[in-house]
Amino acid sequence: MKPKDIRLKLRDIEKGQHAPKPVIAACGLMNAGKSFLLNMLTRHLEQEFFRTNDFRETVENAQYDAERYIYLDTPGIDATRDDDEHAWKGVKQADVILFVHQPQGELDEAEAGFLRTLAPALGSHAGDSIVIVISKSEKENPEKIAAIEERIRQQCADQLGFEPRIFQVSSKRYQQGVLKGQSGLVAASGMDQLIAHVQTVAASVQAIRARKNLAEVEALLNGLDQAEQQLQARRTRLRGTVVDGFAAFNGQVGQLRRFLGDSASKYTQI
Repeated sequence: MKPKDIRLKLRDIEKGQHAPKPVIAACGLMNAGKSFLLNMLTRHLEQEFFRTNDFRETVENAQYDAERYIYLDTPGIDATRDDDEHAWKGVKQADVILFVHQPQGELDEAEAGFLRTLAPALGSHAGDSIVIVISKSEKENPEKIAAIEERIRQQCADQLGFEPRIFQVSSKRYQQGVLKGQSGLVAASGMDQLIAHVQTVAASVQAIRARKNLAEVEALLNGLDQAEQQLQARRTRLRGTVVDGFAAFNGQVGQLRRFLGDSASKYTQI
């Protein structure tokens, strides 16, 4: 990485450290329920802010600036390359990442691959920052949802190297419960537990940002060390090439001097 790029990266890190509000981003596969979840978290119960559909709707990061938090809706991963790039741009800004998963089974390869790349980038606080939300829990029986949760927990521990908090959520139950004043539906939705956890994590956002930024700075320094080692090795090779070249040249000069000396001696004897 060039020195100019490093300076820009450090400037971005410093800017993120002083962001005014915690950033909460939702990511996951297309149609996982990201937008619906964010509408519930932002209290857009009837008139949605984040657009929802059964087809690909979110193609760029959508932002809602609430009183306490900034919410980001990202495009579905593994849809197009542009969508993946926008999703990465969104999660890189986030202090809390809600990874939304439909309850069809365990994490598939695209989801696991995304988290496998994301977790190391977040360093030791990946388990705090990444929250896995099993969405649409009303569509399956509790036993199956519990089995899916346990399998995802094992995947994260065995394959991805971190232990996230996992929540089972039904945005539909939450919406109906709040609109109809049915506290039982609200409780069954699991949304209150998720909201409480997000608030807890967001309260310590400055410490999380500091750890995240430290991990990024350390990665930059490691990159500089590697570049310096490569430069030193290159210098050593070039120096060896030059020395070898001069050795051959000096040998030729020595031979020429001896020849000239012999010739001069012959002429003095005439």
